[in-house]
Amino acid sequence: MTLLDDVLIEEYERSKKIKAAMEKEISQLPQGYISKKLIHNKSYFYIQKRKGPKIISSYISTKDLPILEKQIIRRKQLEMSLKEVKANIKKIERVIK
Repeated sequence: MTLLDDVLIEEYERSKKIKAAMEKEISQLPQGYISKKLIHNKSYFYIQKRKGPKIISSYISTKDLPILEKQIIRRKQLEMSLKEVKANIKKIERVIK
């Protein structure tokens, strides 16, 4: 094997570990998005997510809202990064073969 092959294989293994870690963290974070509803001039917040053809809403208390917002933002960031990692893995697989 050449030095380049060794580096590619090392990067491939590293990328697979990163992908697994990202998928694990994503699975532990809440799905969906936060919506605000105005009812009798009061704001209420709900987390909404799709289950099949239906959208399920769950009430969020105001004390839990900041934490949940951060978790949802983190999930979106991880999902975008995961796409990049998967693309890199595919490129490396094509080069290694």
